[in-house]
Amino acid sequence: MKKKSLPVTNIGTISLIMIFIVLCMVTFAALSLSSAASDARLGQKMQAQLTGYYAASNKAEELLAQTDRILADTGSKTADTAEFFARVSEETAGFTTAEETDGQLTLAYQVDINDSQALSVRLAIRSPQQIKESADSYYKILSWQVIHTKDWEGDNTLQLIQ
Repeated sequence: MKKKSLPVTNIGTISLIMIFIVLCMVTFAALSLSSAASDARLGQKMQAQLTGYYAASNKAEELLAQTDRILADTGSKTADTAEFFARVSEETAGFTTAEETDGQLTLAYQVDINDSQALSVRLAIRSPQQIKESADSYYKILSWQVIHTKDWEGDNTLQLIQ
């Protein structure tokens, strides 16, 4: 009786294909892990950014409510526009900067979000006469925006030779 011999090349081919498949799976697993870690870092940065923004926005809303109370109190005590603007500028001097141009008072303040950004708020204050005529609020929000407080310095250098 003759023994059947198995061809050696068939076993080697299957082994090589299995090694290639395992290497591909390990490579894709490493890429997936790297991508997931990168997404996790980005998510943490975004969470910190949003937390800072909403904390600054809450503080800006508190300052706006405080300004509104000052405007209502001052508006009920004064009817003269110049005196109203002067008293409002004086009472909000602790947290705002006031600027009067062409009979219009503008209050501005900033709340820091992080070390390089701030929330900037600008309000146009209406006179008591304007409020009586239109039955509107004492202020109009001119801007409520995130501004950069530091200059960006990019690193554009290339190290070609050590």
